[in-house]
Amino acid sequence: MEGPDALGPGSEIREGVSAQAPAGERITTPRRRQFRPGTEASPFHQFMVLLNRLERLPWAFLGLWAFALGISVGLAWWEASGSFGIGAGATGIFLAFAGGDALMLVLLPRLGYSFGPPKPPFVAFTLFRLFLSLGALPLRPFSWAIGLALIGHLAFTGNLLNALYREPFRLTLTELVVASPKLRGMPSLRILHLTDLHLERLTRREQQILQWVEELDPDLIVFTGDLLNLSYVRDPQAQAQCSRFLEALRAPLGVYLVTGTPLVDPPEVVRRILFGFTHITWLDNQVVRFGQLGHRGPQICLLGLTCTHDPERDGERLRELMRQIPAHALVILLYHSPDLFPEASALGIDLYLCGHTHGGQIRLPLIGALITASIYGKRYEMGLYRQGPTTMYVSRGLGMEGLGMPRMRLMCPPEIVLIHLQGDESEL
Repeated sequence: MEGPDALGPGSEIREGVSAQAPAGERITTPRRRQFRPGTEASPFHQFMVLLNRLERLPWAFLGLWAFALGISVGLAWWEASGSFGIGAGATGIFLAFAGGDALMLVLLPRLGYSFGPPKPPFVAFTLFRLFLSLGALPLRPFSWAIGLALIGHLAFTGNLLNALYREPFRLTLTELVVASPKLRGMPSLRILHLTDLHLERLTRREQQILQWVEELDPDLIVFTGDLLNLSYVRDPQAQAQCSRFLEALRAPLGVYLVTGTPLVDPPEVVRRILFGFTHITWLDNQVVRFGQLGHRGPQICLLGLTCTHDPERDGERLRELMRQIPAHALVILLYHSPDLFPEASALGIDLYLCGHTHGGQIRLPLIGALITASIYGKRYEMGLYRQGPTTMYVSRGLGMEGLGMPRMRLMCPPEIVLIHLQGDESEL
């Protein structure tokens, strides 16, 4: 394949080349104007900011908070059962598990697992343990009730240990074949998709990612935004370590990157991280044209769209970029969020790679993602979607939310995606 040629929004298209798809009609809904996730005004961001303020509280105050909740639990059980012993036991169970939660959270940065604030999740965990302690009160006999409460606390502790210490490091590889009639008879193109790194510090997760990238040896690497954790965007050490991580990414056809949520990937920070790199191309509303795949194959165009989380604005930019696409080209869209899927399908884009949702990061059986930060809610929470000519893959990403959110994943391990882009699935 020939080398790429990057085109920006103002670049000229050679005479006689028509666009692959017309601009199409603008797709808007009232919901889009009302809810724009990923912005400072979004309810989810405001909640994270509010939660993060709990980190200002001293541990002495939080100890009194937990003690007061424990006494309340004991008094409730004593009054319901008439037994001081049962009440004292309920208090002891609550305080023992609350102390264990505090220890788990405080040890995370010291052991190099994650580097978020411990106090906001501690408050959240104690409130959930209050629910576990009081939820069993209506049951009879009381010995069974307190036994059930104890089982609930043990189960919650087990899930916390998994979500905080194990699952964020249980890196998974997803391989999928995307077949296009435009590539019939042509050799396969192996694209490695990374997204939502949210780096705080380099850990064994990032080391494993780099090891897998080297072993997989893809033709092309693409990254769809969110380099740093929101809590560490302005942290010089995090920026330097992110540069070290990106410096190690290599592929024969190059490494291409688009930015993610503007709060997470400010342009001046991204420029600092990428300073001096020649092997990584930052696509800021640009098109890269590759040569033909094979002797008679189509031209492949990589379209990198900068995310503002304003669907109308980003949709218009997408239509402008599509006017630069030559007829019959195979188009790959890199965009941080899945929120432009209807627009991409209407424009005839072949492959759409994104992240942003983290797959929910915390998922529950039968429910799936609790939060996706998408204007479409759970419709495109993770995985493979097809609409018209467009195949979209929403990656669960690699890192975790910042600010006051707990650095945990539950039933949603980090993911790298290897796409085999080809004309015939039997060629894999």
